Amino acid sequence: MKQLDINRRGNIYIAAFLTIIALLIILAINSCKKPNDHIGVVVSESTLSKSPVLLHFANANNSSTLQPGDFDVAITGKDSALVQMDGGATSNFRTSHGFLPLSLLSTAQPSATNPVTFNVSAQIPGFAPVVQTVTITSDTATIVDVAAIEYANPAKGSATFTNQLGLTDGTSSGATINVPSSAGMVESASVTIPAGTQMLDKGGNLIDAARLTSNIVDYSAVSPTSYGAFPGGFSPTNVVDASGNQVNGGNAINFVSAGLLSIKMTADGTPVRHFSKPLQVSMKLDPNTTNLTTGSNIQAGDVVPLWSLTEETGQWKSEGNVTITSDNSGNLLANFQTSHLCCFNLDWTWTIKGHPYGTCFTPLRVNIHCGAGHSGVYDVTIVTPNNQYLAGAHGEFVHDGDVVVFPYVPSIAQCKVVISDYNLYLNPGLPILAQTILFNPCTQGSIDLSWGAPAVPQFININLNISGHCSNKNVNVLPSGWMLLYDATAAQNHQCAWTYVFVKNGVILYAFGTPVTGSNNNFSIRLILGHQFFLYTYNSGEWYASPEFTLVNHNFTFPAINGLSGSCVYDAGSNSLNITAVYSVHCH
Repeated sequence: MKQLDINRRGNIYIAAFLTIIALLIILAINSCKKPNDHIGVVVSESTLSKSPVLLHFANANNSSTLQPGDFDVAITGKDSALVQMDGGATSNFRTSHGFLPLSLLSTAQPSATNPVTFNVSAQIPGFAPVVQTVTITSDTATIVDVAAIEYANPAKGSATFTNQLGLTDGTSSGATINVPSSAGMVESASVTIPAGTQMLDKGGNLIDAARLTSNIVDYSAVSPTSYGAFPGGFSPTNVVDASGNQVNGGNAINFVSAGLLSIKMTADGTPVRHFSKPLQVSMKLDPNTTNLTTGSNIQAGDVVPLWSLTEETGQWKSEGNVTITSDNSGNLLANFQTSHLCCFNLDWTWTIKGHPYGTCFTPLRVNIHCGAGHSGVYDVTIVTPNNQYLAGAHGEFVHDGDVVVFPYVPSIAQCKVVISDYNLYLNPGLPILAQTILFNPCTQGSIDLSWGAPAVPQFININLNISGHCSNKNVNVLPSGWMLLYDATAAQNHQCAWTYVFVKNGVILYAFGTPVTGSNNNFSIRLILGHQFFLYTYNSGEWYASPEFTLVNHNFTFPAINGLSGSCVYDAGSNSLNITAVYSVHCH
């Protein structure tokens, strides 16, 4: 019996053992297949990054058909190591279709008291060099519009001039290059090269060349379409004195410009950085330019500081002061010498943080009175009597009864507040739509700004649901990144055409350039009914685009094109159009 029991127990063990082996074999066979075959997996694409930043490089001349495309960008400055591209790359920064999506590493801790600051610079083919300082103070989305001056078709209020001169073994026989005025500006400039001047490279070495090519841009200080494209912007943080010491402890200073001149030269293709003899530069100024110090129009004898910009780093350096003179015809001139090339800016300055100067710590309350037809997102800006930029509230949702408060204002005898179309970042670059009377910002306290009321456009609420689909892996991606809406109808009317939407896990988190409704990080945007749009997105180095579609108050679809497709469902009760868009991505 016992033996029989033992045998039976052994047979049970053998059977169990064989069963386990069979199961292992079955599992081994099945393991050759992917466990997620025929299963749609939803993946969040939200990465360990923060403070998304979208830079949009655009032609300052909004009537030109040429736009910045794909080009390399340099990220430099104090906190450049904290910056990454969409997808996580921390080097080889490059735009796509003029857009550069950036964010900060998860280790960054931006705040108002500890801002993250970096500089963005680029040499765009066909355009003057661009430089922009970006300052991040919180973990929210930021839009930076960078306007670029096209050499062949400059914006109103700027003048460009290209010139070629012969050289003998890299040495000039002497010449004067004159940059005439163009439409919308009084300013002009001239650059005189003394005979016997040698062309030198960055290291101070002679460039043995036979031809000198000069590209010069003159920017008017009183033209919004011009100073909206000023290299470096008007609130730089990387500023040093003549000895190279940091100004204001790295805190921003505010420029109030009297004019800017960008000079670029190459000798047989090699950039010229220095000269064996100083060049003589003469800038003719607009007499209707406000002197920040006196509060009056500039005149002969006025003193204005001169600054130079190193475009690769975004650093401004003091070049001393220039005394304005007048010629026999009564023209006002700023004359100076230089042995190096860059952007030269004539600027008075004032600051709020660090070691404040030129500042009134008296709040200014702007009370806006406008009809429903003017409700929308605009720039509300303090300017001099001659429209030079002083300070601004950017992306303000303007409506009747809106109040904009400037906690600090520049100390100037007279200024005004203006409304212009939303240019998304520091500088208003479009025509003034409404303005106040002139007033003293230090004593005014409160000012009313009235704006007429045209016909009210009909809006429609837009809900975006965005996802990516990896067809090769049957994986759905809930993206975190920028979705771009281009209003082709507005562009035809020379109005601001771009709406920027940042989504997280496929849901709207921030929007710029349009009124926003909603709460708890679930927002809808409002767009104009009947306008024609394109929808774009840029994800992990790839560009996706929809066909043109018209916003209508009924259901419709737009076919798959350029990897992006979608359907639109209209809800009459809430006047909402629910756009569900899917873009095809190839997962690695």
